[in-house]
Amino acid sequence: MQQVDLELFFKPRSIAIIGASADLATISGKPLRYLTEHGYRGKIYPVNPKYKEIAGYPCYPSITEVPGPVDLALIAVNYKRVLPMLEQCAEKGVRFATIFSSGFAEAGEEGRALQRELAEFARRTGLRLCGPNCQGAVNLPDNIAAAFSASLDIKPFTPGSVGFVTQSGALGYSIFNLAQEAGVGFSCVVSTGNEVDLDCLDFMRYMLEDENTRVVFTYLEGMRDGEKFGCVADRALELGKPLAVLKVGRSETGSKAASSHTAALTGSDQVYDAFFRQKGIIRVGDIEEFIDLARLINGGVKFPRGKRLGIITTSGGAGVLAADTAEECGLQVPPLQEGTRRQILAVIPAYGSALNPVDVTAQVINEAEGFWKVLQAMVDDPGIDALAVVITMITGASGLRMARDVAKMSRLTEKPLAVAWTAGDRLMGECFAVLREAGVTWYKSPVRCVKALARLMHYGTFREQWRQQTAASAGRISLADSSVAGVPAAVREILSGAGKVLSERESKAVLSAFGIPVTREETARTQEEALSIAGKIGYPVALKVDSPDILHKTEAGAVRLGVSGDRELREAFAEVLANARRHSPEARINGVLVQEMVPPGGVEVIVGVKSDPQFGPVVVFGLGGIFVEILKDVARRVAPLSPAEARAMIREIRGFGLLAGARGRAEADVEALAEVLVKVAGLALVLKDELAELDINPLIVLPAGKGVKVADALLIRKG
Repeated sequence: MQQVDLELFFKPRSIAIIGASADLATISGKPLRYLTEHGYRGKIYPVNPKYKEIAGYPCYPSITEVPGPVDLALIAVNYKRVLPMLEQCAEKGVRFATIFSSGFAEAGEEGRALQRELAEFARRTGLRLCGPNCQGAVNLPDNIAAAFSASLDIKPFTPGSVGFVTQSGALGYSIFNLAQEAGVGFSCVVSTGNEVDLDCLDFMRYMLEDENTRVVFTYLEGMRDGEKFGCVADRALELGKPLAVLKVGRSETGSKAASSHTAALTGSDQVYDAFFRQKGIIRVGDIEEFIDLARLINGGVKFPRGKRLGIITTSGGAGVLAADTAEECGLQVPPLQEGTRRQILAVIPAYGSALNPVDVTAQVINEAEGFWKVLQAMVDDPGIDALAVVITMITGASGLRMARDVAKMSRLTEKPLAVAWTAGDRLMGECFAVLREAGVTWYKSPVRCVKALARLMHYGTFREQWRQQTAASAGRISLADSSVAGVPAAVREILSGAGKVLSERESKAVLSAFGIPVTREETARTQEEALSIAGKIGYPVALKVDSPDILHKTEAGAVRLGVSGDRELREAFAEVLANARRHSPEARINGVLVQEMVPPGGVEVIVGVKSDPQFGPVVVFGLGGIFVEILKDVARRVAPLSPAEARAMIREIRGFGLLAGARGRAEADVEALAEVLVKVAGLALVLKDELAELDINPLIVLPAGKGVKVADALLIRKG
């Protein structure tokens, strides 16, 4: 992915405001006011033929009459006049334009046609566009407010390490305002609107490379290019800068609303969720979670490499609440090492607890050194990756001493530390001020505290595993890398003679060409041929109709399993053909597949591929039967897959115990299954221009060491 150089978009040396208004309270007047009030140091050129001067600045009748070069133009005119203004910008040599105007793809067919003209203009001229239908961008460290949101009335800005890209201008800048009020510092913010040219991924990539940015948050309704998103996510992992996403459009109603709002492609939320999990992207569920995590990361904490949480509390009940939340969030609250427990027992009351959570009890207020010693012991325990300190109603001098101890420890340890202090500002204002000055993040609720830490710990653990796997696989090439794998000649031959829907035999031949184990089988056109094939394979065998037009053979009565002799085979052969013809009189029938029976003792699973409009091939995995049909117990990943991702996918389903050998069953060959998932993902990438859908159902996973075998498969082509 080629990165767009957005330096002059976020750090323009000169800004023209086209359609500028003398009324500085209007949308077209606010940008001039905000640039001035926040101390923009570059040149400002209002453009409007109605005025000679606005707010002390000379106003020009057109952009072409501006005396100096212009890096960024802000377009605030009626939507029908946007394109002529942009043509003048191109003539002037303007580098970037932000289009505030609405009335484009979000507003009907006329607007969609105009937006297509904007896209063509950008391709033709090279003038890069943000918007339309957006609220602009802010560079906080440099005090450049090239936007019109009322959130910019707050002065001064609180700069920090959070970059924020939002596809909703109004909601996005509301989140920005709430976060600023909560003390979150931002590096830059941009509203992308309809994304006619520059999209959210271009801005995310810029922020990742920005030295002032430590984490990139995104309010996301949808995006068009999953491959580009994957490149951005990979770069974020390389740099160790988390991506955090508030993705809307989960429900059918929400998805439709998102589409009408920005004309974005929301895509399947299940695929987005799988992609986020696959790339270590942090998904937050609402604005509060967004701000809670931003506060923690903005506070400068290190990213942990494990999921073991230590909890110190002044209340047993609060500790239990924190521990419950930790478990719900997938964290461990492990027992402390014996040495740690001895140190803690020496300084807490006998009715306290040196387990984890550690209950120092409210009596901690009577012992000046006790709380500090507990903090030190917990931080020193090598089995603890992060620490949550849960304080209840500890007020006055005792509360202040605890706040100072926590602040001091946060400076001494590299382990993430956050505080839940369940008391109000009027009682605890001085204590909170101590935490704030030290950069310690605190919450009013143990649940919010632990949830924020959990997201940080999951990210840190994921990135460490990703780093190790990347180092271990350096230089290796596999089928999952589509750039080194062409379409095998055997597959090209199969596809050249096949229709849109491949028969089971054709589908399996494609799988076999990619090294995926399939059952031995041949197509018989007569009973004699069937008998001959069965003799070579050996009884028992399965008989199935071989037809590209009968996709659900069992429903058609065109399958017989466990055929164990010549006489039974003759009867089964006739029955399969008769049932198939009765079910689908017009179906093309190649004959009857005579197929080996897979040995008993295996676990039936389903492996599939769906072609997603945004992400391309998506691999789907689950157990057969009710697990897929009723429980919807499936895992998804976007191709390609690494072996580690395939293993994680397998362990993700709720029914994994059946593969792991639960209830006395033999352990299944999970490694062979993972290898097939990787190969299926590679196949899907190699055939991505051809493949619409692949259904391997069932894939039989045999006991450990015995491999897997495809018992049935269906491949459907695009077009």
